[in-house]
Amino acid sequence: MENLEKRVLEELKHGSKKAFEYVFKTYYVSLCRYAEEILRDRQQAEDVVMNLFVIIWDERKKINITTSIRSYLYRSTYNACLNVFRKKKSENKYRDFFIHHVDFSKTHDYGSSSYPLSDIIEKELDVEIEKIIDDLPPQCKKIFLLSRVDNLSHQEIADKLNISVNTVKSQVMNALKRIQAALREIMSFLILCAC
Repeated sequence: MENLEKRVLEELKHGSKKAFEYVFKTYYVSLCRYAEEILRDRQQAEDVVMNLFVIIWDERKKINITTSIRSYLYRSTYNACLNVFRKKKSENKYRDFFIHHVDFSKTHDYGSSSYPLSDIIEKELDVEIEKIIDDLPPQCKKIFLLSRVDNLSHQEIADKLNISVNTVKSQVMNALKRIQAALREIMSFLILCAC
């Protein structure tokens, strides 16, 4: 590791925002491109990289980089992308399990013996996601809806609301974290109900 990197890392560990900003500005764009090559999804790639930087800041005192900062960031981005694939695979397993193995019509009376399970799950998830979005802080909710409903880019949202792109990314990340956490709880509950 070069002397400059060692100094930046030490300053980062001591909570230097300038050191963090230096690492962010140096690597953010290239890491997003790298993640997009793996995930084939620009928005998801940006979310992965933004989340990585949130973790780096939150865990800065514990970070132990023995190689270069660049190598550490690229390896971490790669692992985060693999986790996205694992999560998708896991969610697909849950979905397949419900659709193919759980017959709610035998355990509950929905007024029809062919009540489609996928509709139940989809409606329940839609309701829960709407509740979570409604409960978001006003600015976070507005930004998230502009991103996911109106399909505006982070830059377009920043221009529209006269805020920084980093603020937009941070707010989208916060919203996604809340939604993902809630969905994990819901899926766990549905699995317990099915047992």
